[in-house]
Amino acid sequence: MGFTILIFFGPLILGIMLLEFLMIWLKSALNVVVAIMLAVNAVFFLALLLLRFRWKATGRMEPGVINNYEGWRRYGLLGVKLLLTWGVAWEALLVVGCALLLFFRPWTVLMI
Repeated sequence: MGFTILIFFGPLILGIMLLEFLMIWLKSALNVVVAIMLAVNAVFFLALLLLRFRWKATGRMEPGVINNYEGWRRYGLLGVKLLLTWGVAWEALLVVGCALLLFFRPWTVLMI
């Protein structure tokens, strides 16, 4: 379980650790950076979700439609389908991670 959390939230934690040193140097609050990251990720999440719903509503996400194409178009549609599916899941995890960081504020322990 811990290894899975490290894989999914590792880049987020690493980015915050790097930003922490920068924020200490600039005398800024880290919660402002996490709040900005939360807002940007939430907007990107909603944009991906809207795009996915619109593309799915047209029916082009169905396997029968994708299998009608051949070559690079088929692989491109499969790639877009995977991107819109896993991208939405990844952005949801980032939004939840940023929200949890704002709620628990673990950097206050480190900046004592």
